[in-house]
This record gives sequence, C-alpha cells and structure tokens, in this order.
Amino acid sequence: MVTPKEVRQWLQAVRDPEIPHVSIVDMGMVGEVTVEGEKVRVELIPTYAGCPAIKLLQAEIQAVLASKGLEAEVEVNYQRPWRAEAVTPAGWAGLRRAGFALPKHLSGDPDALFADISCPRCGSTAVSLSTPFGPTACRAIFRCHNCGEAFELFKPPV
Repeated sequence: MVTPKEVRQWLQAVRDPEIPHVSIVDMGMVGEVTVEGEKVRVELIPTYAGCPAIKLLQAEIQAVLASKGLEAEVEVNYQRPWRAEAVTPAGWAGLRRAGFALPKHLSGDPDALFADISCPRCGSTAVSLSTPFGPTACRAIFRCHNCGEAFELFKPPV
C-alpha cells in the first residue's frame, strides 16, 4: 500500500517551473495527500492565485504518479493561502542556490520584510530596494552597492 509520505517523496521530482532548484514539496505547495488504493488526491496550494504554472504543475504531478501506477486527482486550493513558513529548510537552501535573497523576517509588514537584506552574491548589506514588484508577485528587485548586481528577493505574499 502506498503512503502519503511516499507520494510526497515522489513529488520531490516536480520542480517549481520558475525556480527549478526547488521542488513543489519544499516550496510548501503540496498540502494534504490522501491515498485510497490506486487513487491519490493531492492538494496543490499555489504561491499566488494568479500563478500561470498551475496547469503545468497539475500535469506534472499526474505524470509522476502515473509512472508509479497511480491515478492522481490534483485539487488546486485557492482558499488555503500559501505561507512562507511552509517552505522547508531544503526549499530555502534551493532558493539561495538559485541566487535569491531570502527575507530574514517573515512578515506582512513590508518594512520588516525588506529589512536586513543582504546580497546573495557577495553578502553585502549595502543594498537598496529598486522595486517591490519583480517579474512575478513573489519577487522584489534590489541592487547591491558593493558588487553592483541586481538581485531578487523571494518574498511571501503580504
């Protein structure tokens, strides 16, 4: 009998399409997993309601589970908000490897969220916020005054 824990392990193979250093499990996007025989129900919690990758993620989850001989129902839950606290330590490490700055304070207060940011390339804290809105809603753009590089901060929804 397949267990929800095994399903989560298999879903580690499904990477965040925008940040392939991180799985959807480590990003905290996989909620409840239930198994009934050869049928699996997976709750998918998008980081943002407008995420354009939802259909792709549903198809990839179904493909991974089909490769194990299982039928998957992937339910997108827009009622349960994604929380940055659900990101695993491996997820935060993957975000760092991908070149993202990480918030030191998980907060709905933008002043706290954008405080104490350091450049992921050189480690300098001599940085400034260029824009709180990056290429996606979950990113902000900063510039490092030490190395001159622009970088993104992965931010939780506020």
